[in-house]
Amino acid sequence: MVDLLTDPSAGELIRFRLEGTAVHVPAHFDAEVFSAAGRLCRAGRLTDNDVVSILGVVRRAPFTRHLVHNLIEGAWSRHNTHSLLDALYVELAEQLRAPLITTDRKLATSYPQAQVP
Repeated sequence: MVDLLTDPSAGELIRFRLEGTAVHVPAHFDAEVFSAAGRLCRAGRLTDNDVVSILGVVRRAPFTRHLVHNLIEGAWSRHNTHSLLDALYVELAEQLRAPLITTDRKLATSYPQAQVP
């Protein structure tokens, strides 16, 4: 999501891929974006105003957020092949029988069913 909001070329590809699609995310998604935006701000790559804008977009995003407690057992079963946070996305995709769309090359490599825009 941070790529969508901060990288114009990646953002266009992602917007095109997600257009007209229902987007489902683990409920911790907002905290992940918050953390990433803060990290980019501390590194000087985003301004405070950029972060406020990103957080507003995320807050208003029409995403369906899924409770993490419904995902953790299945995610744990994937802990040998994925980071624990990535495993939550994989588990959600599996439960919904939905594509996992990501710009994270490491996740795309560890989960061959992932789609990279």
